[in-house]
Amino acid sequence: METTKITSKGQITIPRKIRTALAVDVGDRLAFEVDGEGRLSVRPVRQPAKPLRGFLAEYAGGAKSGEAQVRAALRRRAAQKHRRPTGRLSGTPGARPTSRTT
Repeated sequence: METTKITSKGQITIPRKIRTALAVDVGDRLAFEVDGEGRLSVRPVRQPAKPLRGFLAEYAGGAKSGEAQVRAALRRRAAQKHRRPTGRLSGTPGARPTSRTT
């Protein structure tokens, strides 16, 4: 049995063993219920799935699979290698190549 103390603000610290058993962490919500005999039960309040509906929609359906993303990246890389040089230094807009005279 675990025990805890109530603070002047009515707060308690839930012992680690109980937090682990309930699989709760900082920010999680708990529901407290007292039965007719004065026994207290505590249970974690789990987030219902309905508010999460559509959360991963951008990754499903229309999104490319991992394999398709890799293939697309390889095609872009191959296209970059086969482009003709423009005479400009990479990464510097408007820069012109310099020639050295020795």
